[in-house]
Amino acid sequence: MHNTFIATTFDWDHRTPVRWQRLANKVLRKLKIPMMLTPPQPYLTSVEVRMNLFHLLDQTIAFGIPGDVVELGCNEGDSTIVMRMMLDEMAPEKELHAYDSFEGLPEISGDDQQDGVYAKGNMAVPPDLLTAKFKKLGLKLPVIHKGWFEDTVPKQLPGKISFALIDGDLYSSTMAVLPHVYERLSPGGIGMIAVYVDDEVFPRPGLQGYYKSPGVKRAVDEFFADKPEKVNLLYSCENSNAYFRKL
Repeated sequence: MHNTFIATTFDWDHRTPVRWQRLANKVLRKLKIPMMLTPPQPYLTSVEVRMNLFHLLDQTIAFGIPGDVVELGCNEGDSTIVMRMMLDEMAPEKELHAYDSFEGLPEISGDDQQDGVYAKGNMAVPPDLLTAKFKKLGLKLPVIHKGWFEDTVPKQLPGKISFALIDGDLYSSTMAVLPHVYERLSPGGIGMIAVYVDDEVFPRPGLQGYYKSPGVKRAVDEFFADKPEKVNLLYSCENSNAYFRKL
């Protein structure tokens, strides 16, 4: 499957200047000003994140890992669309499940509160935004599970999972889903973790706010401390991810 749709479905190809920027860049070059205008990075994502998602999900499909595909924290549904388009072409038999409160983040407490990154209600979006995007592209909707993770995930996860995208932002939210996803993930299945930053592996001086989400790393490291799987860091420009493969 061609993966160029990642750059063309939405305005995700933010490395390539648009027409007016190309004209401005010519002027800058003539003036010998060492800079270049490019489109801004999409909100809370990057092309590199989508490429990581594409290749990890593609692996589970290519190797025939049994189970459905789940996204824990779908927000507006952009990553959901990538997975839907891939499954439609390469594995239409797999069900796609999307989980989100659609009310933003829950009450912030404990270490998450001390991190000072998020507030209750951050990143709230109505489910209509997701469904409208799918409708515009003529895509089949995922199975949408609206509610807090602790209420939906334990009872509503599929019995067998081949791929999971975990995007909880907080320690509490990440810990609420990891045990249930891990239990149902088939051997060879992959879990991709959003906003996981490891400064020991790849230092990012000055990186802060939503790009760092320190609670995610704490939860993942704590959960996998006694597990045989290794958590691997994925470079994705401003947005850092990680993944593990179930043994």
